[in-house]
Amino acid sequence: MGPAVLRTQRGTLAVLTLNRAADRNPLNAELTSALLAALREAFADDTVRSVAIAADGPAFSAGGDLRQMKELAAMPAEDAWAWPAGIVELHHLALEAPKPLIALVDGPAYAGGMGLAGACDVVLAGPRASFAMPEVRLGLFPMIIVAHLVRALPRKLLLDLMLTGRAIDGAEAERAGLVSRLCADGDALWATADEYAAMFEQTSPMALRLGRRAFGLLADLPAPQALDAAQFLNLAFFHGTDLAEGAAAFLDRRPAPWVPTDHPPRPDRSGTSTGE
Repeated sequence: MGPAVLRTQRGTLAVLTLNRAADRNPLNAELTSALLAALREAFADDTVRSVAIAADGPAFSAGGDLRQMKELAAMPAEDAWAWPAGIVELHHLALEAPKPLIALVDGPAYAGGMGLAGACDVVLAGPRASFAMPEVRLGLFPMIIVAHLVRALPRKLLLDLMLTGRAIDGAEAERAGLVSRLCADGDALWATADEYAAMFEQTSPMALRLGRRAFGLLADLPAPQALDAAQFLNLAFFHGTDLAEGAAAFLDRRPAPWVPTDHPPRPDRSGTSTGE
C-alpha cells in the first residue's frame, strides 16, 4: 500500500501527495497524521520555499472516513470529541504555516477535502475538480472547515453549499474566489504550480513567513484596530535584515540574496530593476 503521503520535490517546491486513492484519500487518522508529519518536515527544510498538496487517483479527498464516523455514536463522549483532533490540528498548522501552501485539485474535493483545499493559500483546479460539503445529507454539519472556508468564500454561497450539499465545479469555484487558477489539463496544473513556486522563490522568506501570519490577524480585525495593529507589525520588517538586503539589491540592480541565481531580475517599464 505504501505510505499514506508521498513527498517529492520540484526545485524548491515540496509536493505532498495524498496516497490512498482506492479509498478516495479520506482524512482519517492515518492520512491526517502522515500529512501533519510531512508538512512539518517540509516547513523545517531550508531547501523548500513553498509546499503543494496533491492527490493520487481520481479524487483529491472525500473528507472524513464514513466507516469510522458511523461508529461515533457508540463511543464514549470524550472519544467522539477527540476523533477529529488531527483535522483540527491540521487546520491550526495551515493557519500558522511559515511557507505558502498550494492545493492541486483535479477531482472531487468534498467535505474535509474541500476544507483542506480552502486552507491553502493558492488553489489550482484541473478540469475534473469539483467541490462540495455533503455532510447535511449524512446527518452531520461541516463544522471544523468553517474556520477556513468562511475566509475563502462569500458567506451566502458558503451557507448555500453547506445547507444543500450541492457540488460546484472548478469554474464556479474560481468565480467565487475559492480557486486561484483554473487549468485546462493535468500538465497545465503542474506548470502553473511550478510558475507559483518560481514566483515564491523571488520573495523574501521572512516577508512571506511573517506577512502570512500578519494577514490572518489583520483580516479578522475591524478596520481601525487593523490599522493600528499594522503599524506595530511593521516593526518586524523594519528591524529585520531582509528589508535592508532587499532594498540594497534593488538599488544595486542585482538579485536579492534569497533569489536563485537562475532567476535574474527583470526590468520594469522605467528600465530599473524590480528583482521580480
